[in-house]
Amino acid sequence: MRRPGLRATAVVVAAACGVILSGGAALAGSESDSGSVIFTVGNTQDIDSLNVNVGVLVIDYEIWNLTLPTLTGKGTDFAVIPSLAEKWTVSDDGLTYTYTLVEGTKWSDGTPLTSEDVVYTINRSVEEEWPSYTGTTSNLTATAPDERTVVITSSAPDPRLPVFDAYILPKHIYEPLSAEEVLNYAADDNVSGGPFMIAEKREGEFIRLVRNPNWYGSEPSIDEVVFRLFANPEAQYNALQAGDLDAVNDVPEQIYKTLTDSGDVVRAGGNQGAFSELGMNTGCPTGIGDGHPALADRTVRHAINYAIDRQALLDQVLNGFGSLGLGIVPSANPEWDLVVPEAEQFTYDPEKAKSLLDEAGWTDADGNGVREKDGRELSLRFFDRTTGDAAATTEFLVGWLGDVGIATTVESYDDDTLTAILGKGEYDLFTWGWVPFVDPDPLLSYFVTAQVTTDPDAAGYNDANWCNAEYDALYEQQHVELDVAKRQQIVQQMLRLFYDDAPYVVLYKYDDLQAIRADRWEGIEEGRQPQKTGPVLFNNTSPAYLTLRPIGGGSDGGGSAGLIGAVAAGVVAVAGIGFFLSRRRRVGDDSRE
Repeated sequence: MRRPGLRATAVVVAAACGVILSGGAALAGSESDSGSVIFTVGNTQDIDSLNVNVGVLVIDYEIWNLTLPTLTGKGTDFAVIPSLAEKWTVSDDGLTYTYTLVEGTKWSDGTPLTSEDVVYTINRSVEEEWPSYTGTTSNLTATAPDERTVVITSSAPDPRLPVFDAYILPKHIYEPLSAEEVLNYAADDNVSGGPFMIAEKREGEFIRLVRNPNWYGSEPSIDEVVFRLFANPEAQYNALQAGDLDAVNDVPEQIYKTLTDSGDVVRAGGNQGAFSELGMNTGCPTGIGDGHPALADRTVRHAINYAIDRQALLDQVLNGFGSLGLGIVPSANPEWDLVVPEAEQFTYDPEKAKSLLDEAGWTDADGNGVREKDGRELSLRFFDRTTGDAAATTEFLVGWLGDVGIATTVESYDDDTLTAILGKGEYDLFTWGWVPFVDPDPLLSYFVTAQVTTDPDAAGYNDANWCNAEYDALYEQQHVELDVAKRQQIVQQMLRLFYDDAPYVVLYKYDDLQAIRADRWEGIEEGRQPQKTGPVLFNNTSPAYLTLRPIGGGSDGGGSAGLIGAVAAGVVAVAGIGFFLSRRRRVGDDSRE
């Protein structure tokens, strides 16, 4: 799961000042005094967890992509390519895949990286139902005939194979841990099997990666990657302009409009299927919580969909950097997007919304502007996030709902708190988003009935408390359908069921607005994923860190002086926090999805 989510607060500035007082590291610029090539990325999202079974945010995946190996990789066009496995074969019945690993691979600590690590990761994830792996490995068993051979057998046809891009974990680190310890593990051992390894991490400040000397793939031109946390997009963009950063993941729309594809700072953004939604607690009978009973009525949910002006959000919140919301987006590959004839779409029609609410029995008999039924007002708890786009989006949504007689009480929470609230089902409406993977199966799996649980301590991903038996059955069909065209048809049916039942109002499919110093780096376009239309950074497999090359050996920027300038910019931007709250968050997001 890739959930979008930002954790930026004014405390980041104080944290950054702490770096200066302690001497800090060379956290900015393309080349250090020692000659190391450093690529520094500004980001407004703090790490959730380095544990692959705990972290859910896009920044977490960016770190894992750079530090943990996968059996296979993906090209910029999402085609399967070799990675830890240099080749593979498939049995005649299509159930068994045999992978041959690159010879002589090692973990960053020098321990051999062999087929035993792959087999261990698969089989233990199945046995203990690791939450981030079950969607990929639940039907698999693996064996290791020798140190370079992995045999994966599926109990049923699996349309995702031969792709196996779940992160491989070091057996010698995880085997001593109990099942409980695995889920509570900080994963700060810094043992890497990717092109980079973690060298230093300061919570709320930065994480620094250095090149892994035992990396089995093509050698990057970058020696170090530093992700620096900023209080808001304006602060980090000021640092980019000042030369204290090489790239940023979240550029305000008004600034992005002024950028071009040439110059010192260029556009590096694109679209990878990320979307934002207004979610509703639909009150699945097998679920938990105390959602307003009106939201269990599909007619009311349809009315809410008709009450929302998606075009206005696209124009005024996104400044046009995205596309109109339709259904949930299951894949970074647009070939899987929902198609709905225009005449059958939820368009902005407040009069129709009012008519549907009347039909559902919610009327404003006392003329106070709020509808009621059986003595209960249609007043909904609306929880949003303390992020850049939340205030602007929520203001619009509250106004449109009020126009049709739905009252709202808004409260804002950080991502951790909101996650806990959703897990308990103690909400009516919320806004968040998803960033999908390439294969549609993971995001589709989040909305099966099994993801609605009565145990708040084991909360699933189905944050709309939505149940649909037909959807569940179709999910199982697509899960084993090997014919791509037939599978796409099944997925379309699932997406349409979700769209028609309307547990979400998908607000918009948004672009990731990024910028990079083209006066320092070449090979920028080679890192886009999907190719040509996707963003350069924070995409599905993060190839840019292997394609970027310094121009003329790098720039003169860097060191503590650059850091001090960036922190000063951060202080100014935090002083203008009111402006920040009117800005939009990006993946850096939901995730992700």
